Amino acid sequence: MKRYTTIQILKTLDKLFESGYTTTNKIRTIKWENLDQINKKFTPVEKSLVMDFRDAVAKRKIIEFLAGIDIDEESEKKQ
Repeated sequence: MKRYTTIQILKTLDKLFESGYTTTNKIRTIKWENLDQINKKFTPVEKSLVMDFRDAVAKRKIIEFLAGIDIDEESEKKQ
C-alpha cells in the first residue's frame, strides 16, 4: 500500500463524503470501475487511495491505513 499524506487523505475523503459515501456499508460497496460515477474529479492517486481506504474499512484497520502501514503485512505479523 502506498503511503499517503494527510492532505491527500483529507481531500480525497472530502470528495468521497460529498458524493454521499458516508457510511461503512456504502464504502464497502465501492468498486474501481464505479469511481468515475462516484466523482469524476478523482485523480488516479485519489482512486487508489479510495480503494485502499475501502479495504481498510472492510478489514477494520483504519488506524493502520492512516499510519501508512500495509494492512496485509499487519495481518501477517499477528499470525
